[in-house]
Amino acid sequence: MDQRNASIDVFRFLAACVVFISHSVYSNHLSLLVLLGIVGRWALPFFFLVSGYYFQKSYVRRSTSAFAKTITALLSVTLFINLFYLAFVGLTEESFKPLLTRFTLLTGTYFHLWFLTSLLVSYLVLWFFLSYKLVKLLPYLAVTTLVLVLILTPYNYLLGMATHPIYARSLLSIPFLCIGFLISKHGIDGRISKPVACLLVVFGIGIQLLEGWFLSSQGQDSSRVNFLGGTLFVSIGMFLISLQLVVSQENILGHYGRRYSFPLYLYHPVINFFLHKSLETVFMGTIIYWLSPIVALAATLLLFIYMDKFAPALFRILSGGFLALRPKLEGNPS
Repeated sequence: MDQRNASIDVFRFLAACVVFISHSVYSNHLSLLVLLGIVGRWALPFFFLVSGYYFQKSYVRRSTSAFAKTITALLSVTLFINLFYLAFVGLTEESFKPLLTRFTLLTGTYFHLWFLTSLLVSYLVLWFFLSYKLVKLLPYLAVTTLVLVLILTPYNYLLGMATHPIYARSLLSIPFLCIGFLISKHGIDGRISKPVACLLVVFGIGIQLLEGWFLSSQGQDSSRVNFLGGTLFVSIGMFLISLQLVVSQENILGHYGRRYSFPLYLYHPVINFFLHKSLETVFMGTIIYWLSPIVALAATLLLFIYMDKFAPALFRILSGGFLALRPKLEGNPS
């Protein structure tokens, strides 16, 4: 097994925390939602980059069998977590009517599970290109799908289209999985310095700000858009920084990222759902209200830590480890 990059695990933990907080009560406040978008849109593309990066290392050793192992693991997690949220919807909504839509095929049984469906599609696309010796076309595939994502959302209005955001989300993993794969294949992280990577992040944030201003001037709401053009530079910059920082394998945040970033993503809507409900019925005061997402994140992390220690079998099942192989979503170079 390749030596893990503990710095990537640190950034994975930070990305999972950003997603957790972005879907909390803070999303009810437009100014905070805009801020979270500026600083947090990189999180999901970052996970896709990590997946592609580690998958390339697995592919070099196992070739096409790497696909079988990855797809099997990913399918098992996708099936389990969709059944979990099917039950959750039934209990909380007392009806399955919200799921009776064509979008369920793309999103899964809960809004955030599009991530798994998108990742599954991107692995199948990558399998096609690698199986037919089309590796040289991967950069063109990445550019094409990035342009298509931006055309579908948020710039669809320029072409007079009214497309649902889920179509753009479903394609989002393809370019970033390819870019992560290519960064690993060509050792690009060793050719770009940390200052340049930091400049990419700053440049990307600036582009996002300009895009937000432009979209607002056109009467468009960019606050809930998952991906803007500038997000590309922020995501790649953050990923390159994570590859070049030197972090000890014993780093606690690296350990949290390695063990708990995936379950934090999978189950954060459950925690945030009950947090929303409690805030609707119980007056907690202004300070507690604003601190509640941080407290909920800490409580969730502690729950997983104790479950991992005292009920490891249950933790493995909940975090998708029933096949003794975490999907490449986790970034394990197994």
